[in-house]
Amino acid sequence: MNNRPLLLALTLIGLSLGLFGCASQMTVQVNAISDTKLASAGATRYVLLNGNGEGLENDLFFREFSAYFIPLLKQKGYQQVDTREKADIEIFFRYAVSDGRSGIQTFAHPLYETFGGNVISFTETKTDSSGTTTTTQGTVHVPLQTQYVGTAVESRSYTEYTCSAALEAYSINKNDEKTGQPAILWKTVMTSTGESNDLRSVMPFMAAAAAPYLAGNSGKAVKIRLKPDDPRVLKIKQSVIKP
Repeated sequence: MNNRPLLLALTLIGLSLGLFGCASQMTVQVNAISDTKLASAGATRYVLLNGNGEGLENDLFFREFSAYFIPLLKQKGYQQVDTREKADIEIFFRYAVSDGRSGIQTFAHPLYETFGGNVISFTETKTDSSGTTTTTQGTVHVPLQTQYVGTAVESRSYTEYTCSAALEAYSINKNDEKTGQPAILWKTVMTSTGESNDLRSVMPFMAAAAAPYLAGNSGKAVKIRLKPDDPRVLKIKQSVIKP
C-alpha cells in the first residue's frame, strides 16, 4: 500500500497550521508610561475626548472603541464625567490603522515517504532428493517505515497592517512648568501588526492586553499574545457587546 499521498496531505495540513496559525492569536505590544508624582495626586474625575483630528465624541466608532477602556479606567479608580467643567483630567483617545504592507514569505518544509505497513502472502514449493514435493504457504508483515526524501520550498504573498490605539491623560488644573501646557499624567500606547485591518475586531485584544498597565508604567514595551477564546478577551467583549 502506498501511503505517500496521505502523508503528503498531512504534511501540507501541518504546514498550513504552522503558517496560518498566527491568525488564531494576536500579539499586542503595550507601552505605558506615567508621571508617578502627578498621576498619584488624587485627581480621578475625567472627561473622555476624541483625539483623532476632527473626531467627535458622538462618532460611533469612537463610542464603541472607547467603551472597551471605560470599565478598565473605572477599575483603576477613575470616574467618568460628561463635561470638562466637572473633570480634573482630560483623557484623549486616539486610534488608527496603517496602509497595508505587502510582501512574500518563503518557507521550507521536509518531505517524507512511507514504506511497508502491509502484509505479503507467499507460497513456497520444494522438491527433495526423493522427488517428494511440499508446498508451504504463509504471510510476512512488512513494518511501516518513514524515510526523508527531500525538502520542498514554497512561498505565499501577504499584506499586513499595524493597528494602534493610545490614551493620554492631561491635568486640567495643573500646567507643565516648562511649557505652560497642561501637564501630562500618563500615556498608554497599544500596537498590533497582522493581516487584519479591522479595528473593530482588534480593539478588544488591545484593551485586554493593556488592562494591567493602563494609566500606569509598564517599565518597557511588553508583548502580550492572546487567543480569541482567552478569558480576558471574552470578558472585555462582554462588557461592551450585548446580545
